[in-house]
Amino acid sequence: MYGICSDRSSIVVVILLPVITMPSPSDVEKLDQGVASGTIAPDDAGTSKSRDAVPSRRRFFALGASAVASVAGASVLGAQSGTLRGKPIPTTPAAGAKLDPSTDWRDPVLRLVRRITMGLEPNEVALARSLGYYGYLEYQLNASAIDDGANETLVAQRMPMISQTYAQLKTADGGEVYSQLADAMVQRAAFSKRQLQERMVEFWSDHFNVLFDKIGNLKIDDDRNVIRPNALGKFPAMLRANSQSPAMLGYLDQQSSKKPTPNQNYAREIMELHTLGVNGGYTQDDVAQLSRILTGYSYDGNGLFVYQPTFHDFTAKTFLGTTFPAMASTATAQFKSEADTALTMLVNHPSTANFIATKMAKWLLSYTPPQQVIDDTTAKYLSTGGDIKEMIRVILTSKNLMAAPAKFKRPYHLLVSSLRGMGVEVANIRSTRQRVDVMDQQLFYWEQPDGYTDKITWWSGLASQRWNWATFISNQNSATTTRVNTTANFRAPSDTAEGVVNQVNVRMFGGEMPLSLSSSLIGYLKGGTYSDTRVRETIALAASSHQFQWY
Repeated sequence: MYGICSDRSSIVVVILLPVITMPSPSDVEKLDQGVASGTIAPDDAGTSKSRDAVPSRRRFFALGASAVASVAGASVLGAQSGTLRGKPIPTTPAAGAKLDPSTDWRDPVLRLVRRITMGLEPNEVALARSLGYYGYLEYQLNASAIDDGANETLVAQRMPMISQTYAQLKTADGGEVYSQLADAMVQRAAFSKRQLQERMVEFWSDHFNVLFDKIGNLKIDDDRNVIRPNALGKFPAMLRANSQSPAMLGYLDQQSSKKPTPNQNYAREIMELHTLGVNGGYTQDDVAQLSRILTGYSYDGNGLFVYQPTFHDFTAKTFLGTTFPAMASTATAQFKSEADTALTMLVNHPSTANFIATKMAKWLLSYTPPQQVIDDTTAKYLSTGGDIKEMIRVILTSKNLMAAPAKFKRPYHLLVSSLRGMGVEVANIRSTRQRVDVMDQQLFYWEQPDGYTDKITWWSGLASQRWNWATFISNQNSATTTRVNTTANFRAPSDTAEGVVNQVNVRMFGGEMPLSLSSSLIGYLKGGTYSDTRVRETIALAASSHQFQWY
């Protein structure tokens, strides 16, 4: 069997034998360190030839269930391939595993739930089936009509700082502010009933990325008043709100941009990353001209957007072929309208329609969406003034989704989908939320303005962190932090190997677990003394399986 231990700079292929018991996180780390140092050869790891043999090798590879077995399928997914230390990296997954697990996903409703929620969960699946494919899609699109009061009450009680203003947070500890913001993000993603909204909040948070480490508490207002209210609204409204977000202005150094030598960072990124796209038809001169138009966009000491007329360049400009005439230095209203006109030009531009349509289709449908889907979504953007809901309706038809391959869960998605599938009870989410940092997707901490990528080639080298996560969460049993209630969620109504695996299937796979995986999990449960510990190991194996890593 083939498995992969790696970081992003390399993929190390190791041959693994189907032995019996589940490794601890320290065992995983020993293996990774041994392979990296050369103490354990890539083709010896987990066998009796290893000088520091790791005990209890991962039986789940025998299930054809490696979290990243399909990464080797370069021809299908564009993942890394080649040789390592002179040894070939195989181009096929473990025996029995499929490159695309969605070939086992026959139910269109379940496919939709996988795509527009943060993970399968029995109550959500039941609701979707009761409403049908398009009924459930419309239900989630109409997020404001979904009563999410219970979860929002918990968020308000447990993370009170996210409701405070920048002025109120001035003297607060920045680390605690960040923690509450990140905790709230995971709490909402895992337990909100407005699941499609949470998926789009994640999307737009990357699209309009800002680094918390640079802008600090300003991100609270940006999340609350820019991203969340507009995530299912109209793109022009979101762009305008973002253009006046102190978090964005501070992140891209716009707050101090002034004549005669304005800072060009925000002007460049608003075109390259937020609207037109890098090939959208603008020039370096357009960047320079837009930076002059935007001089004066700033914020005050209380974190509130302000116009600074003394910063503004009132001379004539030409942007994207349109002339902006010179104005009097006292014409503050005209100065404001100048920026409004430039933003209108950007949101109405055909390149913006195509760029946003393409990016949304990649997020919701496929890494390589059909050109016809992109074209139809672009046309819908132009005909509706950038209506995000209408674009989603075009992308997520039943026909389109049933033809789309599975997508690989990013660490944040994997973490949240595990919480949902396992029915994790959360009293304090922090220690659990921090595990996404370990998996290398710390929320609001991507340094570059392009946001965390949605490409499998970036996330495919994080196998051991994913295994460690599955082991960690399945073993949580604390009423004061997080708890996987195996008695209620997995050992009832039938406290047998078959009964437990059936509940794993229902809760985590929507009933679409492949027979090969369910048989292997049952075999594992029966292969040793039946106990709560072994049940938890089985849940971890399921969460580490190839099939659970995709959506």
